[in-house]
Amino acid sequence: MFRKEFVEVITKTGMVPMKDLRPLIIDKDPHIISELGLLQFKFFDDIRFAKQVAENYNLTYIDLSKAKIPERIFKIVKKSDIMKFRVIPIQKNTKAVSLAIFDPSLIKLQTELQTLFQYPVEFILTSLSSWGEMFSRVPESIEDVLETIREIKTDTKKEDNINEDDIGDDVIRYVNRILAEAFVTKCSDIHIEPYENNFRIRYRQDGSLIEAAKPPRNLMLPIISRVKILAQMDISEKRKPQDGRIKLEIGGKPIDYRVSSLPTLFGEKIVLRLLDSSNLQLDMTKLGFEQKQLEVFKDGIYRPYGMCLVTGPTGSGKTTTLYSAIAELNTVDTNISTAEDPVEFNLEGINQVNVKKDIGLTFAAALKSFLRQDPDIIMVGEIRDGEVGEIAIEAALTGHLVLSTLHTNDAPSTITRLINMGIEPFLVAAAVNVIVAQRLCRRICKSCKDVDTAVTQEILVSCGISPASAAKITVYKGKGCAHCNNTGYKGRVAIYEVLEMSAMIKEILLRHGSTDEIKRQAIKEGMKTLRMCALTKVAQGLTTIDEAVSNSATDKM
Repeated sequence: MFRKEFVEVITKTGMVPMKDLRPLIIDKDPHIISELGLLQFKFFDDIRFAKQVAENYNLTYIDLSKAKIPERIFKIVKKSDIMKFRVIPIQKNTKAVSLAIFDPSLIKLQTELQTLFQYPVEFILTSLSSWGEMFSRVPESIEDVLETIREIKTDTKKEDNINEDDIGDDVIRYVNRILAEAFVTKCSDIHIEPYENNFRIRYRQDGSLIEAAKPPRNLMLPIISRVKILAQMDISEKRKPQDGRIKLEIGGKPIDYRVSSLPTLFGEKIVLRLLDSSNLQLDMTKLGFEQKQLEVFKDGIYRPYGMCLVTGPTGSGKTTTLYSAIAELNTVDTNISTAEDPVEFNLEGINQVNVKKDIGLTFAAALKSFLRQDPDIIMVGEIRDGEVGEIAIEAALTGHLVLSTLHTNDAPSTITRLINMGIEPFLVAAAVNVIVAQRLCRRICKSCKDVDTAVTQEILVSCGISPASAAKITVYKGKGCAHCNNTGYKGRVAIYEVLEMSAMIKEILLRHGSTDEIKRQAIKEGMKTLRMCALTKVAQGLTTIDEAVSNSATDKM
């Protein structure tokens, strides 16, 4: 409530007559619980009020509304003490701590405040609005926060007790619909993602994620549990990642879904990878290789021994390329063994092993066992370290054909990567037959394909096309239609960079030449880089210039 002194100051400034203030004082209006409540009244001018108070109490008035006060000054006292005493430190020098106040009666607490600050204090009067603005800038200290912490208990009973009997027919139908829709729309992955306030499902189509649905959040646990039951995972275990597999028949076709669960902040995220063996392209002539590239690659895999490597980022089609090579080589008189993490497609006539690190069945352990199994051809899912690399090189040099993958940006840098793993250059030169780097570009939708008039000849030249060729090329794009979900793209086309280990490249390698030297020599011998291959696909009207550039961004022309 207003103090008598404040009423006198207000009436002295002439802001409002005493007769208008008296009812507020007598009725004890709940809005007037402190001096800061004065700001709610239209008649109140806090600048005039502050100046009058300063004059009455012989204090210095300063307008601090635009003052730049370092945060460290605010931190010399707890925010709770600022609220208690209604004083804000604004400066500290060798003589005293300057305190901003709006209430002159606080001068009486000078001794107590000096004890609090452990320093002499002086008072500066400011307006109510300036003081309130400064108070909003005072940061919370850890001590202040600790005092306000309270435990919030949530009802987790339903989460802990969800079992197969709790999952209704509507949830079963909904999950089946998700799996079927992803199959029909030719998605590669399904993402089931829980967040704090919502729950969503996304599909990966042609390499891009699109939102498919936002089910009610109360269906989150039943949906996730249903997927885990289908994948034969432990639905009571929510603290650590799990892997599983779902086998379904959709439209008479057997479909596998590789399932992975991951505990996140607001529940388990589930990702399902669709493995449709009917869509597996095992015909090497239809993968996207250009004629010369295919000849070099086939020459590498048909040699009786040596190493053939496929490189590229996750989701670039490396597995498809390797499987097509194995299918090409899969004959009755050949013993083929593969170590994969995990096995994605079951191929008849091939001995496939699932790597399981938790029981010691690593790539290295599988490779060592393969060498005692009288193999002709060995496929290793990925060369991840020097140990696997050394065993693979040894196998390639002792009469076996080894196929594997690596994560590198392009074909020439794969050689450097092997050497950095600790493999001697002369071993790399002797063992490696061919290296393939690859990416996947989105294919222009045939239903809405149209000429892209925005791409000029200058843009094509800047991307690496010669002026003479740029003048002849017609660039296309997809306008977007129902068939391609208005993206302008439908399906994907592969781009390749095939490096043959020629005598000159081996020579550069043995004298410890750089990756750039190897690349220049390979181009000189006829290798097309990823960028060159991508631009060829643009010229053929298969993909857009944007896709070509973005998927060969690491390629230095």
